[in-house]
Amino acid sequence: MKLPQRKTRALPLPLASHLILITAAVISQSGLVNAAEPAPTYTRAPIAAYNFAMDDALLGNSYEKPVWNLHETLHLPSWLTVGLENRTRYESISDTFKPSQKYPAVTAGSGDQQIALQTSLWVQAKLGKFRLATEFMDSRALASDAGLNKTPNPPNNTQVDTADFTQAYLSWADQNAFFSGYGVEVKGGRQTMDMGSRRLVARPIYRNTVNNFTGLRVRVLDYERWQFNAFGTMPVLRYPNYITTPPGGNPNLLAPNANLLVNGDQQWDLEDTQTFFSGGLLEGYNVLKNINAEVYLYNLNEGDSTNNATRNRHYFTPGLRFYIKPTKGKFDFVAEGMGQLGTVQYDTNALNNKQQNHQAWSEHIEAGYSFNLPMSPRFVLEYDWASGSKSSKYNAGATDERFDPLFGAADLDFGSSGIYGAFQRSNINSPGARLNFAPRPNLTVALQERAIWLASSGDCWGGSSCSSAVSPGFIGNTQGGSGNYVGDQLGISSRYNYNSSLNFEAGWFHLFKGQFAKSAISTVSSTANANAAGVSTPGGDTDYFYVSSQVRF
Repeated sequence: MKLPQRKTRALPLPLASHLILITAAVISQSGLVNAAEPAPTYTRAPIAAYNFAMDDALLGNSYEKPVWNLHETLHLPSWLTVGLENRTRYESISDTFKPSQKYPAVTAGSGDQQIALQTSLWVQAKLGKFRLATEFMDSRALASDAGLNKTPNPPNNTQVDTADFTQAYLSWADQNAFFSGYGVEVKGGRQTMDMGSRRLVARPIYRNTVNNFTGLRVRVLDYERWQFNAFGTMPVLRYPNYITTPPGGNPNLLAPNANLLVNGDQQWDLEDTQTFFSGGLLEGYNVLKNINAEVYLYNLNEGDSTNNATRNRHYFTPGLRFYIKPTKGKFDFVAEGMGQLGTVQYDTNALNNKQQNHQAWSEHIEAGYSFNLPMSPRFVLEYDWASGSKSSKYNAGATDERFDPLFGAADLDFGSSGIYGAFQRSNINSPGARLNFAPRPNLTVALQERAIWLASSGDCWGGSSCSSAVSPGFIGNTQGGSGNYVGDQLGISSRYNYNSSLNFEAGWFHLFKGQFAKSAISTVSSTANANAAGVSTPGGDTDYFYVSSQVRF
């Protein structure tokens, strides 16, 4: 795509973005950038919803066009785009990595499985510089162990969100807005977002449901030097809502909406009008030779609403990232640091709604080399760390240090996040290595190894809401600890592209359980009943397998 010629700017920068664009001004004066930032050159969209095949309003479409497509079949006009796709994935897990959410606990050797279906319809009308677009998605989990929530992975709204509008927005975009040389896009309505590295704000690729928001997003692109994104939104709540801990902690009470998920009943998603999520991100291209830089700040102000009790998170999350894009025959790297300040409620229980100060941080570092060899191998060493609190119990005056990944994608660094999803960016200390290669042009293979410790052995394993497991020494009167070694995860996945409309993928992950994973107990145990206290995870290693297909029209 031919990019617009850079022209002399006649207007000053908007006051609202003046502070964060100082970096861009420095970059523009550095004299280090001489060429326009090239458009992405991806040829095949990820095995995920149609969002990833949508054309970029400022950079054009960088994905291969489906060979079987509705536009040509239906002889649609050039201003109208219609796309339909389906992803079907079979998943199986044995010897769950975490304790049962409710009593009685699952015994060693038990398994779980499901067929995850994700179907998406995308319709967009281009009217000059305006675009009116909507995405209608249906996400279901079939053949899952369902109903009584006595299995490690009952249906929930990370897997099920039946028949709803994932996106519905109006946008205006101009590749050379007001002859300034800048590309500008303004988008208002319900939408999905991928910001920066996607570690804190993302539309998950692997998960069966997606994150979406309702509000306004503004994007300004200097094709030669930088890109700026700003947004102000309300997160969208997925319904039917699934409550993992029943009212009063009574394990004999089913969550009121559990059967809706099991039966596949439809309930419209709603904006969380009591929560506001906003932020800005500035990315500079080739700041120093081929090193790109990114600075961002996100703000989350969360409140309770009907059928949605929250932890009342009030966070400021600043971050900084430097990276070099992978290139054959060259080294590349990523270094990202994230901080978090604010306040948070200890849990959503009305009897234990203690407020705490919150200070947390996280980092991701990776160094890779892409060999200029047959099969295009790329080897990467990586390390992730996210802080945890000294104790998962509430302590008066204590500061909560458990890092919250906000709306990020865990599969980016830790592997698949279907009914497995063992790891999140919270209370984790994990070095690892990856090897990617392509035996054939239409076949790719990825190998991954991860050793996992807890950043704080006194805190929980399983996410910022402490939903999975803790050391036995921190539940009731149970004595003793279980260390901080969770285990070692090995994974392999492979993708075969029959053509641009039909793709297949399969993967296997094995978790060699460490001391903590073998002896940790459910966080629900302390509030459920005496019979549940001290229930631990199965001792066997975890095996997770999946195979999926995607058809895109």
